[in-house]
Amino acid sequence: MIDTHCHLTSADFETDCEAVIQRATAAGFDRFVTIGTEPEDWRKCVALAERVPAVRTAIGIHPNEAGCFSAETMGVLASMAGSPRVVGIGETGLDFYRDTAPREKQFESFRAHLELAEALKKPFILHCRAAENEMLEVLEGHRAKTGRALHGVWHCFTATKEYGTRAAEMGLYFGVGGVMTYPKANEVREAIALLPEDRLVLETDCPYLPPQPWRGKRNEPAFLAAVVQKIADVRNVRLEAVRAFTTGNAERLFGGNIAEPLVRWAQC
Repeated sequence: MIDTHCHLTSADFETDCEAVIQRATAAGFDRFVTIGTEPEDWRKCVALAERVPAVRTAIGIHPNEAGCFSAETMGVLASMAGSPRVVGIGETGLDFYRDTAPREKQFESFRAHLELAEALKKPFILHCRAAENEMLEVLEGHRAKTGRALHGVWHCFTATKEYGTRAAEMGLYFGVGGVMTYPKANEVREAIALLPEDRLVLETDCPYLPPQPWRGKRNEPAFLAAVVQKIADVRNVRLEAVRAFTTGNAERLFGGNIAEPLVRWAQC
């Protein structure tokens, strides 16, 4: 199985990245897409993906970092994103919850990322918090401009079924992680139960947002087993079915550049 959104270059994994990957492999997760959110992180992520065969990366400017957005920075991003080890653009999007970056900068950066993903024919990875309507309006405009279904994933999907349906109609995939295991996440579980099976992919967002049994602790890919179980429960299907369709969806989302299943890998 594939963890489609993790942050393996986080300082939280600085001392035991190798052990984290070993535990994930033992739990059935042997491919990883690690996400770079700002220029210094991009370099770390690409370097990790070049060293570890089971790792690929997506790189972009997180909306909370949109203050660093510029034509020059996007030029660097475009150059680095040409690597076959880079399988996606982002995470990008809008975050009006923290408002750590000016909203106009967030919109400008978001649209530039969508255009770059289109040019490189790589999927975009979306971050959205307290800005669902605004994000979907931008995406609807982008879809109208290209005339094609969207090629991207709504990372950490925690919205309602109404937003999910609207996004699915445009072609989006949905990253499902630990939040859906939280006791109060009833609306999220309702949405995950109803979204198209062929649009769901697994993610941790580690070291953040661990599933309920590990709340308050560092998240890591091995914990995704709890998410697989919860998806099976809410959709009333077998575990094997969840493993199969989420893996197939991730392979289709990221295409031929997604890593091969882990056999041997170098130290992180």
